[in-house]
Amino acid sequence: MLEELDVDIRLAENGRTALQYAELAPQPDLILLDVMMPGMDGHEVLARLRSNPATRHIPVIFVTALDSPGDEHSGLLEGAVDYIAKPLLAPVFRGRVRNHLELKLARDQLARQNISLEQEISRRLLENQQLATRLQLTLSATGLGIWEFHRDSERMVWNPDLCRMLGLTESPGTLNASLAYLHPEDRPRIEHAIRNPPPPGSEISVEEFRLRHADGHWLWVEGRGQSLRLDEGGDSLLSAGTITDISRRKQIESERQLTSVVFTGISDGICITDPEARILTVNKAFVQVTGYSAEEAIGQTPALLKSGVHGQAFYQGLWDNLHHEDSWQGEITNRRKNGELVTEWLHISAVRDSNGKLTHYVGLFSDLSERREAAERIQYLSSYDPLTDLPNRNLLSDRLAQALINADRFERQTAAILLDLDHFRLVNESYGPPIGDALLQEVARRLQGLLREGDTLGRRSGAEFGFVMANLSHERDAIDLAQRLLDAIAEPFTVDDQTLLLTASIGISLAPRDGNAADDLFKTADIALSRAKQAGRNTFRFYAPEMDADAARRLGLESALRGALKNNELAVHYQPQVSLESGRVIGMEALLRWQNPAFGKVSPGEFIPLAEDNGMIIPIGEWVLSTACAQARRWLDLGLTMPLRLAVNLSARQFRQSDLDRTVARALAESGLPADLLELEITESAFIDDAEDAISMCRKLKQLGVKLSLDDFGTGYSSLSYVSRFPFDKIKIDQSFVEDIIENPVNAAIATAAIVMARSLNLAILAEGVETEAQARFLRGRRCDAIQGFLFSPALPAAEFEQLLAGRTSLPIADIPSSGKQTLLIVDDEPNILNALSRLLRREGFHILTATSPLDAFEHLAKQPVQVILSDQRMPDMSGTEFLARVRQLYPETIRIVLTGYTDVDSITGAINRGAIYKFLTKPWDDDQLREEIREAFRLAKDKQRDSHDGETP
Repeated sequence: MLEELDVDIRLAENGRTALQYAELAPQPDLILLDVMMPGMDGHEVLARLRSNPATRHIPVIFVTALDSPGDEHSGLLEGAVDYIAKPLLAPVFRGRVRNHLELKLARDQLARQNISLEQEISRRLLENQQLATRLQLTLSATGLGIWEFHRDSERMVWNPDLCRMLGLTESPGTLNASLAYLHPEDRPRIEHAIRNPPPPGSEISVEEFRLRHADGHWLWVEGRGQSLRLDEGGDSLLSAGTITDISRRKQIESERQLTSVVFTGISDGICITDPEARILTVNKAFVQVTGYSAEEAIGQTPALLKSGVHGQAFYQGLWDNLHHEDSWQGEITNRRKNGELVTEWLHISAVRDSNGKLTHYVGLFSDLSERREAAERIQYLSSYDPLTDLPNRNLLSDRLAQALINADRFERQTAAILLDLDHFRLVNESYGPPIGDALLQEVARRLQGLLREGDTLGRRSGAEFGFVMANLSHERDAIDLAQRLLDAIAEPFTVDDQTLLLTASIGISLAPRDGNAADDLFKTADIALSRAKQAGRNTFRFYAPEMDADAARRLGLESALRGALKNNELAVHYQPQVSLESGRVIGMEALLRWQNPAFGKVSPGEFIPLAEDNGMIIPIGEWVLSTACAQARRWLDLGLTMPLRLAVNLSARQFRQSDLDRTVARALAESGLPADLLELEITESAFIDDAEDAISMCRKLKQLGVKLSLDDFGTGYSSLSYVSRFPFDKIKIDQSFVEDIIENPVNAAIATAAIVMARSLNLAILAEGVETEAQARFLRGRRCDAIQGFLFSPALPAAEFEQLLAGRTSLPIADIPSSGKQTLLIVDDEPNILNALSRLLRREGFHILTATSPLDAFEHLAKQPVQVILSDQRMPDMSGTEFLARVRQLYPETIRIVLTGYTDVDSITGAINRGAIYKFLTKPWDDDQLREEIREAFRLAKDKQRDSHDGETP
């Protein structure tokens, strides 16, 4: 029945044989199995076939006579693919067998396809694994880091390479955790790029940014990426990208940029050539030094600059050294494009690659002329002041050290002098630093003109100058220079159409007395300078060892002064002011005194500046004002005198108090003293800093009804503009001018000018410190109103001053002798000469005065008119010509004759030429000739007096 199917058929008579045949190759494609068989039925055979892995896949059809539905069901459950009951119908039987064979064939074909497909899948998986491995190796080799961002979960994944790049052991995990590694400046734009990627197919733009390494330093990286998956709305669900460490590249770029800056900005010339010495490139400095443009130099050789100064041997040696040592350096002279020679320091280096092959030559050169000029300028600035071109502090100290060495060798003295311009700060504040600098230059020029040969002038700092006087024979030389310096500074300066007045303070120290080292001498000179400033400025002081002790005393006094007021150590004394017209007391000045248990009586000149510095002058000044006003009121109530005006000093610091007018008003109100009996004395230093505020305060004080006087006139600026702008009632001439007023023409002229100025402005005038009758008569002769000083009375305690008032004491005012009689003053230090001359000339009817010294002569001149003066030339304190030169300034109407016992033609002739003397006579003299010369002198004096009277304005 099955032969028509064209299949191979294998027959088995029992189940055991069937099991053996089933395992034989080729295995059957289909088994037809009877059920009922001896020994082993079909059910057992099927069970064994299914339990054997080699046969379990063979389909089995039961062919049996058992045709009940239960048998068929059981067979199918046991694993048979079909159940055919006997008797068999051939067509049906063949069809069912064919179908199962075809099904088996299809199943086998499908199995073979599955195996082939699995093999292909395995092959491709292996290839992908190999590709992934190679990709991972490639990525690891390139150092690329990989990142993935899952937007829905905010998950960020970094691959191991990226983690290693940043020194991390694991990925941060989230976007925010990843962003924390970004530099704060870069985070906003990188976060925006990740959260808003472009559509798939487009890359996230390449960005350079910084990531923090685990050890804290920053890495420069370059990142890129793109979207890989979108959601239904088109938004990115997954994006990924790479990160590359570009720190090295950034460093190279920075170095390249720095190199470029150095190459173009360096002041040295650079020339780079190829191995054949053809110029490849030059920098800007090369162009500036040589004059050749880059275009002109490139392609040429350095021989372009050859000057012809050096011979062939020089260049041969250069190349030999370059070939053997790969470098050469030295001084060379080249020629610029314009033909000028330029000396350079040249350094040439050979550049070789890693194989040692020569690739380039690099030449670096600098212009030695500029370097030498710079070195000279540096050397100059190290020793000289650039503003004034004077030696600076260093050079001045060196000059002093050299002067000390020479002075020690030749046993001479050396002076160190420091000069500081007073209140120079006001010039800069008022006119500006340019005017101040120009003024310092003019001061330097003026001071240089006063130096001796071999001396040194330098600028130490600011407005302070230093002098070194070498080979000093006597300290008088230093005094003379100091006075000349003060006089030179006092002359008005004109700077930029501005007329400026200055004064200076000077400190002087001498070697070896005050030290033998430059630093020690300048230190002691600085101490002396401070003393000069404390003395009121516009003066000079020498250093003395006790100055160091003075510093300790100053500290002790300052401490004690703070408790002086509380401990009742202060007192007010009163010095009378006397009219030169009537001799009566017209006022009194309240003067502060301090008696301390530890220091005893302390001079006001010592403790008042301390009070100014530490601010104690404010409460002390208020106490003096209220105490003096109350005392003056008591004397007024007692009727001891006619109303006397009380003068109270105001310190500069006290005057600058904004409530000064209220303080004065309170003192007047509490004491009951009439305002017009209070006179407030103000020094120029009180208003020099801010004139407008000072004028405003003076007006407030005048509104109270008090009087104002300008104290210490002549010691400061003494400017007529200041006096005219302020509402002063009186001017007080400082005692420093009165002290030698009868013999010092300068001070006499200042005092006289002050008197004339005061009268022209309708101001009262008073002179302080009058101690002699001669001084009083001199001032009275110049129409001074009043005086105060020891001539009448020192400052007295209140009780003693009250007794003076009660006694009605007055100053005797002698009548000024008439100028009608002929008065002759004879000056000679030898009494026998005076007696002889007096006897000789008394017969002529002259009123004869005699003096044994110039000082005595000045006393006579101050007390009465003298027409003719006969002076000896040779006197110990002062020569006759010097004495008469002063007399000419003080009393120009006198006729002055010198009597000398030796011939000093030059000095006497010079005095005659200057007008200091009328003529000179020699010893021994001829009596008749001498009498005739004196008569002629009186006739000349009479003519001069008549001419002066005729010239007076009626």
